[in-house]
Amino acid sequence: MAPVLLVESSMSLLAEKRGAGSRGGGDRPPVLYPMSAYTEGLRKPGHFHLLRLQEGQNDRVSRVIPHRHDFFELIWLPSAHGQMQCDLRTFSVKPGSLFFASPGQIHSWRLTEPGDGEIVSFTPDFFLLSSTQPGLLGRMPFIYSDTVAPILHLDEAEGARMETLFRDLRLAASDCAPGRDDIVRAYLTIILTRLRQAYTRRYSEMDTPIQGDVLTRRFRLALEEHFPEMLEVGDYADLLQVSRSHLNDELRRQVGQSASEIIHQRLLLEAKRLLVHSSLTISEIAYRLRFHDPSYFGRFFRRCAGQTPGRYRDEASRDLLAS
Repeated sequence: MAPVLLVESSMSLLAEKRGAGSRGGGDRPPVLYPMSAYTEGLRKPGHFHLLRLQEGQNDRVSRVIPHRHDFFELIWLPSAHGQMQCDLRTFSVKPGSLFFASPGQIHSWRLTEPGDGEIVSFTPDFFLLSSTQPGLLGRMPFIYSDTVAPILHLDEAEGARMETLFRDLRLAASDCAPGRDDIVRAYLTIILTRLRQAYTRRYSEMDTPIQGDVLTRRFRLALEEHFPEMLEVGDYADLLQVSRSHLNDELRRQVGQSASEIIHQRLLLEAKRLLVHSSLTISEIAYRLRFHDPSYFGRFFRRCAGQTPGRYRDEASRDLLAS
């Protein structure tokens, strides 16, 4: 089987998308690739999916196009070179890279030298079925975080350990005997925990602590689950069974922001995603994010981002094309 070479030009794709938006033709949101779109590899529909990097060329999806998923995705690239983009940031790919994408994050990747690799996907329910809130996922510092990068470059020893874990995961996933899901979940738990340890070491060395206690991560997970339908701090306090003041006090202590500030930050991120990766008009974006008045959305965006939505769309699209 020929290696995966993603040859489609992201520049031309983005230019086409921006051109469609400027003509007012359609209201295309960012591309969503659900788990059902992947037909190769080992899988249990709605739970997990494992495929080799080379198998990805047989699925009818393009990873060059900025897209998002309704599941978590972990990509192990022991010998690849190229670039990955995630939420308007660009990261280099080199041998020993591990990339993690959470549901809703807009990302794309171009590999000039793919080499070998593995892609494993799983739904939130695959872990929450056997976990207490926030469970395993709530302890991972790279899930829904704006303080750490979604890609990590492993050293030789870490990479060798990860290669063994992915090999064992594949063997477990290919065995259809009773208990397969539990064994797959166990290997994924080990992989995620090893990744957590590597993140902790890296950010400790940089004297940049990974912030957040259990309540903070519960809040972030809840925000992602209910965004943008639920935007009131009181609703999240009720959901997490704490008082509004306690929630705000803990968030300020852990991350230096109140609950409303984090919600506004999340609104701003989604607005930026839609401005760059969709042809929705600014008014359509405002209504999609639950603003009743597009002019209020414009004032909100200008206050938080320091420029108008239209200017941000033009400048960020131009920067993305140049990267």
